Amino acid sequence: MKKWVIGGVVLCVATLFVAKYWWILAIIIIGPYKGPQFETWQSQNASFQIRVDAFHEANGGFVPGAYYTFFSAPVGSNDWKEVMTFRHDDPIDIRKSQVQFVSDGVGFVYMGWMFASTNDGGQSWTVWDACKKAPDLKSCNYEGIKAVELNSDGKGRMTVDPIPGVSPLPVLRTDDFGRSWNK
Repeated sequence: MKKWVIGGVVLCVATLFVAKYWWILAIIIIGPYKGPQFETWQSQNASFQIRVDAFHEANGGFVPGAYYTFFSAPVGSNDWKEVMTFRHDDPIDIRKSQVQFVSDGVGFVYMGWMFASTNDGGQSWTVWDACKKAPDLKSCNYEGIKAVELNSDGKGRMTVDPIPGVSPLPVLRTDDFGRSWNK
């Protein structure tokens, strides 16, 4: 009988805890995910188009962020393929200047510490993550990639900002359309 009473009390306390703090458990168990879309933008050249969709973060706790998903499709097509998704701590406007067409076949996008490029008219993309590919730079901040220049011959420069406010900024170089970057 004593075990039944203790079990009942524990069950009641657990039920009250879950009823009051269900949202904390939901954040822990489910985690954040893409919520409602709040902005979309697209641009194109003669060969391919790029679209960026911004989504509020759902189940993100006290300060939800946003997800930015980059897509590509041939001109005149609605066959959108996902290129990359970047999660930002703050919902910000889509940065249109970070979507660039170099030629009919070459284009790139970047946000935070992630960069993606194509040299075949958007049919395939290479995604470069500075946090994984260049961890010594410590560029894992939301302004990690400051600027990118890429030419139609595949050569380019990327200015990164590992610690905001500190100069000079490191410059990386590529000769393979941004598949790899080196100091």
